[in-house]
Amino acid sequence: MKIDKLKVYILEFMLVVFLLFTIFFSNIFNKTIIAIVLLIFMVISLKLIKRRKILSMHNKQITVLMLAFGVIYVAVLYILGIYFGFYKSSITFSIWTIINYIIPYIVIIIASEIIRNIYLSRDEKLNSGLMLIAMTLIETILYISTYNMSTLNDYLTLVGFIIFAAIACNLLYNSITIKYGNSVAIIIYRIITTMYVYIFPIIPDVYIFLQSMIRMVYPYMIYLILEGIYTKEKFVMSRKDRVKNNVVTALAIIIALMIVLIISCRFKYGALVVGSGSMTGTINKGDIIIYENYNEEEQIEKGEIIVFNKDNTRVIHRVIEVKNTSGEYHYYTKGDANQNMDDGNIQRQDVIGKVKLKIPYIGYLTLWLNDVFNK
Repeated sequence: MKIDKLKVYILEFMLVVFLLFTIFFSNIFNKTIIAIVLLIFMVISLKLIKRRKILSMHNKQITVLMLAFGVIYVAVLYILGIYFGFYKSSITFSIWTIINYIIPYIVIIIASEIIRNIYLSRDEKLNSGLMLIAMTLIETILYISTYNMSTLNDYLTLVGFIIFAAIACNLLYNSITIKYGNSVAIIIYRIITTMYVYIFPIIPDVYIFLQSMIRMVYPYMIYLILEGIYTKEKFVMSRKDRVKNNVVTALAIIIALMIVLIISCRFKYGALVVGSGSMTGTINKGDIIIYENYNEEEQIEKGEIIVFNKDNTRVIHRVIEVKNTSGEYHYYTKGDANQNMDDGNIQRQDVIGKVKLKIPYIGYLTLWLNDVFNK
């Protein structure tokens, strides 16, 4: 291996190790320290690494397009906010915000994109892989301080919203850097899609899984648009293959959207993992149930299995008796595997939905992860 290659791989490895170290000790390394370290690493890389300059006649157009894509991304979130609602940002725009959040974020974004450009200009596959890992870690670090990973929900949020989305975004950034060498376009896009939460006083309250899906799908859409506009080699595809690809893509998007809609529990149907054995025989521990959200105008019949709130816990039990007292309905419930009826009764406002379907076994992974985090 040439000395230059060895030097590159050692530097990249050191960067990945540092970033992993900051994740495990995130309470020590704040954004300002990370920004300073990345700046130092950028300067060292500029001094030690020989890079080839990628010339592209489309750089101005790509910069404008990425700026537009960034604005569209933020606009889509705020349009969704009309349906989901908004919340007031906990961080008000001020000098303190600029010094402690905006400047470190911008420095990290600029330094990381210059570093990406330096190493990916060498056009080696190993560099692309190491840069993808390093840049995904950087984006993870930027968000990790927001989450306390003490619960399963925090873990799923980290994995779904940050890591997978960061991988999708950085695959796009790697592609733009390798093909066009345009770091400026990526920097503008990243600043727009990151900084709005520190500038605008209200933030769209879009469900976390939907945000995750958007952040994973949107970079792929941008990639396809850029490929369609600027790729010189046009691939000839038969009508049959085009139809097949379109059908597969459409099905994948539909399935992904259905999963988001169900997991979010904010639409007509919701999903829950069964964590107890109180309904064993009918619904077993580890099954996932699909329920239809309850409308208070509907009548709940004896024998139906319902999802309801009791002591801040969601319970899935069968209705064994219905009583109407002066127009007020009271539902008495019991788990099929329990010998005794549940204490007290359930009223209409406590009912979340009616169970429509069960999917066996696939909730065991969630239960196992929950046990790990509880321990």
